[in-house]
Amino acid sequence: MDKIIMISDKSANSNWKPSYSRMLAGFFVVQFLITLVILLTDMNLRNDFGFYTGSGYFIHWWGLLVTAVVDVLGVGLLIFKPSRTVFKIGAGWSIFMVAFLFGDILLYEEVGFSTPTQFADYLFGFSKYPSTESYYPGLYAVLAAIYIIIVIFCLVLILSKREKSLKQ
Repeated sequence: MDKIIMISDKSANSNWKPSYSRMLAGFFVVQFLITLVILLTDMNLRNDFGFYTGSGYFIHWWGLLVTAVVDVLGVGLLIFKPSRTVFKIGAGWSIFMVAFLFGDILLYEEVGFSTPTQFADYLFGFSKYPSTESYYPGLYAVLAAIYIIIVIFCLVLILSKREKSLKQ
């Protein structure tokens, strides 16, 4: 029985429709572009909300840059090696990113906010937070939503493929 499942899992790993990979790669490209817009336009990230005047970039900026690079690497994997494993990696990365984006709220004091709610309003609100520098509100919320969509998309595909391979 184990051999049959292993063979089925192996074939399920190599028979992914290119359209699924292209769709997922498209999500990762959109994430990369949104992150790029955030990096280029959010002046609060560049100067630590006015507290830091050194290099012009704060650790949150560098953290987002790393996530953008990983998203681009994900696009490459999805285009050149679409498989169940790559989809699992994409789902895992997206789960991590949802936690990363929402977990960032816990750093509210580090960037000068009095409460986590204030920082959450800044990050995920769709209107500009008072007394902050220039940025496009809502981009973090859109970014988080896309990561959540990817998690759901990947899990549905992985589980549906698993069910089909177990039935064979």
